[in-house]
Amino acid sequence: MYTLGDLVRLKKNGSGSEAVVAVTAAETVQAAVRLMIEHNFSQLPVVEAEDGRVVGAISAESIVRSLYHLSSPEAGTGGLSNGMGLNVAQCIDEASVHSSDSEMLTLGKTLADSPYTLVGEDGIVSDILTHADIVRLFRDLAAHFLLIGTIEQNLRLLIRTVFSTKDAVNAAIDSAFNYRKEHKPHSLDGMTIDDYRQLIMNKKNWPHFAGLFFDRHATERRLFKLRDLRNDLFHFRLHTLNSEQKDFLRSTVRWLERLVHEYATHTASDTKEIR
Repeated sequence: MYTLGDLVRLKKNGSGSEAVVAVTAAETVQAAVRLMIEHNFSQLPVVEAEDGRVVGAISAESIVRSLYHLSSPEAGTGGLSNGMGLNVAQCIDEASVHSSDSEMLTLGKTLADSPYTLVGEDGIVSDILTHADIVRLFRDLAAHFLLIGTIEQNLRLLIRTVFSTKDAVNAAIDSAFNYRKEHKPHSLDGMTIDDYRQLIMNKKNWPHFAGLFFDRHATERRLFKLRDLRNDLFHFRLHTLNSEQKDFLRSTVRWLERLVHEYATHTASDTKEIR
């Protein structure tokens, strides 16, 4: 399962580590706001000047809240200019530092309730994850899962197109998996990508696919690579895809869609000739 450290690495995407921008409680709100504008941040950790340990956080929200409460009714909006001279200590929100080894599932409520999460060790913050970071990272991951799901769907469609009746599909499954005493698949819907590979490559089944795939060795290599990539993603051994891996998935989707279309067109043409 994903840890906070995994999410930080995904966020940085190989760009290396950067010093965390922070302020001390003695600095002014104006200094904190200047840093937030400069770095396009909505919040900053507040740390001890002596050892850098986190004592809380300051955010746009905490600043506005403090300015509201500390402005007298007579001051109206005029309190804003004076408020920039306040010490950060007046605007600190409670914030804890969570270990990079913390699993996301155990921090579900914290991640949901707080717009940011401080990541580090022993009270020293090394990075900040915001809701926007988490949404962006999982959006990218979901896109990879969607591509793999489309590939699995196209493999099922291709097999059902080649074996056009339920009896023919069941016979193909029996041919490929009669060696299994346990965990033998009973339908295409419950199969893994490696099951699809075994069904297609089975010596009794392959002749039905040979006219589509042509090159048995290249087809099996592609399906092996697809299986390994899928397993690495779904078991969290791989947390993001590089450009080559993304291109492989997209090209595999297009490859299977073309094969399904070609087979359907060829079958329709043969049916017309028979009639």
